[in-house]
Amino acid sequence: SLAQPGTDFAISPTDDKVVNDNEREVVMLTVSSYLFRVLLFIHFDRNPALRSHLAALDGHPGETLLDEDRFTDAMMERGNLCCGALNRDLAHFFPHIGMSTPCILKRSSVEHVAAVNPAFTRRYRAEVGAGVAMHFTLALCAFADLDFPFEPRAAEEVEDTAGELEMF
Repeated sequence: SLAQPGTDFAISPTDDKVVNDNEREVVMLTVSSYLFRVLLFIHFDRNPALRSHLAALDGHPGETLLDEDRFTDAMMERGNLCCGALNRDLAHFFPHIGMSTPCILKRSSVEHVAAVNPAFTRRYRAEVGAGVAMHFTLALCAFADLDFPFEPRAAEEVEDTAGELEMF
């Protein structure tokens, strides 16, 4: 949901110590059950390349989201779509699950994720468009032993559910 449909994108783990000083903000989302909490931080900068990329994703190619409110809404909506996809996939294994609404925080907030004692934390870099790279931080707080099968899906198997409202 952060890459154009039908385009190649790459996601790879990156060194947790690497910080892009330009990414001054994050969208924070959570998926939680009584067994765990997943914290997802999408790092971003309000630069022209990302503004144009989000405008194209919202059906306005060639435009740039110059209005701060439109940019913020687009960034939070894209984060919400990522979180919703994670929520739907995990709901197959954990029936009592819910997700948060997106929240924009300063990047320095991520430095305090250790306060919630995550069992796993990993940082990723994603090439989501031509000249547009983003970083993600994922933290898993486990309140019980977690074990479930995981099989990655090919990109073409992912059903486009953009714009759907999930009620739970």
